[in-house]
Amino acid sequence: MTPRNALLIVNPAARHGETQAVVPVIEQLLEGVLPHTTVLTEAPGHARELAAASEGHDLVVAVGGDGTVHEVLNGLMSLPTDQRPVLGILPTGSGNDTRRTYGVPEDLAQAVLTLASGEVRSFDVGVCNGLFFNNSFAAGLDAKVTAKAIEYKVTKRRDGLWLYLTALLHVLFNDLSGFSARVRFDDDDPHDLDTLILALTIGSTYGGGFRITPGAVPDDGLFEVCAIDPLSLPNALARLPFVVLGKHTRMRPVHMSRHRSAIIEADCPVPAQIDGEVLLESRYEISLLPQAISCVVPRQA
Repeated sequence: MTPRNALLIVNPAARHGETQAVVPVIEQLLEGVLPHTTVLTEAPGHARELAAASEGHDLVVAVGGDGTVHEVLNGLMSLPTDQRPVLGILPTGSGNDTRRTYGVPEDLAQAVLTLASGEVRSFDVGVCNGLFFNNSFAAGLDAKVTAKAIEYKVTKRRDGLWLYLTALLHVLFNDLSGFSARVRFDDDDPHDLDTLILALTIGSTYGGGFRITPGAVPDDGLFEVCAIDPLSLPNALARLPFVVLGKHTRMRPVHMSRHRSAIIEADCPVPAQIDGEVLLESRYEISLLPQAISCVVPRQA
């Protein structure tokens, strides 16, 4: 793929402000390789606005972490399908789970080369209460972990798997509780669920690399669903390494399935996260748009 007119949307605050420092490096790598315009975001929500106004561009590149990609995706999805630019990713954030889902290289130089020499593939997009997501929805404990990770990212300047692992340990020791809800998958009858975590994912990881749904396929038109029963602290700690490695799926408290949609209703607001953004609602309507976004990825052999 050789786009004629690319737009780079850069979140300079990503990864504790380190992204701003690598902008000159990105510009040098792209010089003579990819015609483009670079815009730095100025506040939360700005990346979404820029992507929503990107008609006329062939490629819109999110430069930052999962939060930046999330905003850019929502901006792009507001455009008509026939006017929607292709998505590109330069992963310079803390978690970068979306780049894992799409197979974008972690190395910045290789990711830049992918923009110029890669191929375009289409991937599924999730919708939760009107918001789009390209990697994961999770309700319950994981949302508490995400909220703590947002705090630790600023106060302790951590990133990657270490950021989410330490946030998880804090929640396990201080707020290990599940939630009860009425859940309906696809066209099935609703049923009552008492659970610690309920995750519906497009990609296989979240939280900087936790392999919560190792069998997820990002373009098969289905969510990979993981529900984990409430656990005691010793049991949760004993299972944690298996969750990190994706070896938990056959454990008795774990329930894996695949679905196209879900409705979650609770008597009181339940914390949730989509692509690392925290929500607090008593009703979640989640559905899947098969192969609704195109992204530049490395060419397959």
